[in-house]
Amino acid sequence: MIRHLHRKIVVTFSSRTPAMILFYCALFLLVLGCLDVFTGDYSLIVFYLIPVSLAAWFVGKRSGLLFCLLAVVARVVADEWSSISIFTHSVLHYWNVSIEFLFLIIMSLLFSALKKNLENEKMLARRDPLTDTLNRRSFFDLAEHEISRSHRYDLPLTVAYIDLDNFKIVNDQLGHQTGDELLITVVSTIRLNIRSSDILARFGGDEFVILLPDTPGDAAVKFLNKIHDNLGQAMARRGWPVSFSIGAVTYCLVPSTVDEVIRDADELMYTVKHGGKNRLLHMEIGERTHG
Repeated sequence: MIRHLHRKIVVTFSSRTPAMILFYCALFLLVLGCLDVFTGDYSLIVFYLIPVSLAAWFVGKRSGLLFCLLAVVARVVADEWSSISIFTHSVLHYWNVSIEFLFLIIMSLLFSALKKNLENEKMLARRDPLTDTLNRRSFFDLAEHEISRSHRYDLPLTVAYIDLDNFKIVNDQLGHQTGDELLITVVSTIRLNIRSSDILARFGGDEFVILLPDTPGDAAVKFLNKIHDNLGQAMARRGWPVSFSIGAVTYCLVPSTVDEVIRDADELMYTVKHGGKNRLLHMEIGERTHG
């Protein structure tokens, strides 16, 4: 039941704008203040944590701290209006209010830090830690979206599978640190040439995939040849004996699954590997083939 309630809260507030979330928090804080007037000496500080935590988690650290201050103001005002408490103007009372304020601040900062760490963990789980490209799982998620969009609007889609030739030689002879530097160079070279809408992912130790949405065959061949040339030049400048085998497929009628898209590009890449390496082989499904 608690898990269901937690999921319900997350779904509800995640779909709201920050302004709407702050409005709900302020409304809840007002209700608590009214209740505080009638409860007198009974502290509702735990319940004040609700709007504070919601503001800190769904809006940000500053909003959480703001509601810490508003919660304390509500507590003080409620005590002033209540004639029940005998400690309203005592040193002990203000000491208790200060402790409650400190408690709310600490909890607000903890919620903010926890949210930030959770977001960082989610980001790390979706990206390759060395090259900062998407990993295989993240690529499949985004590729499914692009496939659906291609079906909906009848758009072409190109996928390129890139394998580094002789990468093992670099690792064995020059060391893994040089190998890591090489992979980072490959990614930076590709990123200088791709569009913001293109998707780059690392699939294995020396394998990368580029998805080019809304890209017909002629444009894909021109773009990938440029990528191939730039990668070769980057390797030559560093004296690395690495070349690139690229298999690419342009779909006019996009398959329904990402697996099929990847399989077709992967098979073309292996055709290049077995046929001498270091070139681009492109196929346009349903129309013509380039190679």
